[in-house]
Amino acid sequence: MTENPRPMSRRHPRGAISLRYFSAVGIFALLLASCSDVSFVDEITIVNQTEYGATVAVTDGERNGWLELAALSPDSTKTVEAVVDQGDSWIFRFDYIGQHEEEVETTRSDLEGSDWTIEVPPSFEERLHELGIPPPPP
Repeated sequence: MTENPRPMSRRHPRGAISLRYFSAVGIFALLLASCSDVSFVDEITIVNQTEYGATVAVTDGERNGWLELAALSPDSTKTVEAVVDQGDSWIFRFDYIGQHEEEVETTRSDLEGSDWTIEVPPSFEERLHELGIPPPPP
């Protein structure tokens, strides 16, 4: 009994395809950015000193759509890079698994003065306690 060898496939190495794909995506992103009036803030640091996790989003003063920034664990800090500039008025929304949401409005000037750092407000944790929502286990 003779075995027929399989014809060799013309497969591209995964690395070559990945490199082409990411190169194309990168070029597209650069073209899109160069054609846009959108400006960015280098980074924003979010500090969560509560015992609850928080999902953080931001919008401008006219509430023209929310931009999700990060999901933070309890007692953690996260820096988010290249955040779309929201202009003079920034509204941050802090959410705990859809059970409580709180917003904080601040100005660009205040953010610059705090070195682009925003904190999850203590009232966020206080309200969750009032609602009887236990913090996640450690």
